[in-house]
Amino acid sequence: MAKTMFRRLMGMAAAVTVLLAAMATDSAYALDRLTLKDGTVLEGTVTREIDGTIWFKYAIAGVEQTKMFTATEYTSLEREAGEAPSKEEAAKPVATSPEAGRKAKPNPRPGVPRAAVVTLGETRDEKQGDMVGIYMTAYALEQMLPLLEEEVGNDGTGVVVLRVNSGGGALLEVQKISDVIHNTYKKKFRTVGWIDSAISAAAMSILCVEEIYFSNKANFGAATGYSGRLVAIKGLQLERVLVQMEKISARGGYDPLIIRAMQIDQPVSATRMPDGTFKFFGDATSGEIIVNREKEILTFNAENALQVGFSKGTASTLEELTKAMGYTELQWVGEDVKGSLYPVSKAEKWNIGYRKQAKNDEERTQEYFAKYQMNVQAAASEQTREGRARFIGRARAALEQIKAMIRNNPNFIMFALGMNDEEEYKKWLEEQEKLLRDLMR
Repeated sequence: MAKTMFRRLMGMAAAVTVLLAAMATDSAYALDRLTLKDGTVLEGTVTREIDGTIWFKYAIAGVEQTKMFTATEYTSLEREAGEAPSKEEAAKPVATSPEAGRKAKPNPRPGVPRAAVVTLGETRDEKQGDMVGIYMTAYALEQMLPLLEEEVGNDGTGVVVLRVNSGGGALLEVQKISDVIHNTYKKKFRTVGWIDSAISAAAMSILCVEEIYFSNKANFGAATGYSGRLVAIKGLQLERVLVQMEKISARGGYDPLIIRAMQIDQPVSATRMPDGTFKFFGDATSGEIIVNREKEILTFNAENALQVGFSKGTASTLEELTKAMGYTELQWVGEDVKGSLYPVSKAEKWNIGYRKQAKNDEERTQEYFAKYQMNVQAAASEQTREGRARFIGRARAALEQIKAMIRNNPNFIMFALGMNDEEEYKKWLEEQEKLLRDLMR
């Protein structure tokens, strides 16, 4: 539906002429003022803040960008964003210290590794979501990285637990997630997977992690790829995914027969070797343990995953997970939250907000486009410049909602706007900005 709406907008952009009339001075937005440790002063807008870490949107040479700054990277923040303040309010900017609003946290216990849990997907909260590509993304992992480094360190002694609860999603996101985990997370932290539910693309994405634990009622797989209306992929597309997953299996040290049996009809058996490792066979008879029978698609539960060494242990509480990983004690960072199995770290707090915003945007995408289209059309038919300015202001607000949606989750460029890449999106924005400017002539 959003893709159809996008095409209509493109057609309209060719017929009418487009955007961004400068709003009258009285309705302009004030800018926040950020002073960095090296003395650099940036003017822009704080788009998000978590315990002293901020995301700051500003422009350099007319090019808009949003960058994250941790509390150690800036000295002060003068807040003036939002509706235009009164002259009296504007004369009294509020200076904020990087430490403002941060709760005191206990002193690190010497010799006790720090650990954090971040969730990849959430199926039990209707305000969040679990789809790979929308709620479980490489982008979110990248955004959480500086927060995790601040909380648990980056010298390999800290532990990051990836708690997976996802029913799958976009195959195109699998490689991206795997790359971030394998090339970045595993080099900075002891990175482990803690499976609640990992189906299809979610199972594929976490397979690069060597150390996977299951909760008591966990499931992992199947991993059949689908396209269109739940039609299983086949032919060349299937072969490419099979090869891709063989390579990702190698990253995690798993026999490729395991993920292959989760994708296609592949019988598998295994034998435990004297050294405790397992040898896998591509049939259901050569090994002592039947892993997957003929004409079945493999799905692991806590019991059979542990039986063949795929799972390193079963844990349904933080205490059980700590013990399963071989620790007598871990310093789990974050705030205790009622109903949560683990403290909510700053990274996880950001992560939850990211998913909730993505959920809200997903549900309101059509509304954003409808508002934009309606006000552009109204401006085009308005005879007075004053009337056009009013409608263009509303169109601009709707366009800002679309832009904010993309800033929070760049994958909406494809999933909501139906575009191929960022370049196409930037070109579309330029066309809309020209349209709105021309309407004010």
